[in-house]
Amino acid sequence: MLPELHPGRAEALLFDWDGTLVDSQYANYRAMADALAPYGVTLDQEWFDARTGLSSADMVRVLAQRGDPRAALPVEEIVADRDRRFLADAARIRVHPEVAEVVSAHHGTLPLAVASGGARLVIETTMRHLPYQGLFSAVVTRDEVRRGKSAPDIFLRAAAALGVPPERCVVYEDSDEGIEAAHAARMAVIDVRPVTRRAR
Repeated sequence: MLPELHPGRAEALLFDWDGTLVDSQYANYRAMADALAPYGVTLDQEWFDARTGLSSADMVRVLAQRGDPRAALPVEEIVADRDRRFLADAARIRVHPEVAEVVSAHHGTLPLAVASGGARLVIETTMRHLPYQGLFSAVVTRDEVRRGKSAPDIFLRAAAALGVPPERCVVYEDSDEGIEAAHAARMAVIDVRPVTRRAR
């Protein structure tokens, strides 16, 4: 395991999904861009990449606030279409091996959870194609909380599911919103981007 990813004295590890456990960035972008296209919205990849911590629904809402005609975007329909498009390519998603090594090293010795702004159906379907099946004691998604990242709700719910106080958890994240959420939950956080982007 890379030293910069070592969790120290943590008593539980919480992992974001997209961009942290799995390399799904381009597949997510393509699915969202294609779902928005029928509504006349062109999604800039750089803009999208800067907001990876947002859930799909929150991202569409941000786009809708940018003015006509986007103010009338049907959020639920776009998100459902995005999810369908992404799931069609789920078997192509691969793990980030450096983060997968952390999971492997601590499975069975520390409680592990996925804590993601993504949808449960998408995560569970994608996980079937990956070596993560059965390694996590809990999976908490945007579907189960009132507020997504950058609010702390997802991480706090994951810690509660593991039975570990928030201040004894370490979060692995790849987005500014996720890091802000971890700090708001009073959790230590490891930004995986220097490692995962170096490996590309």
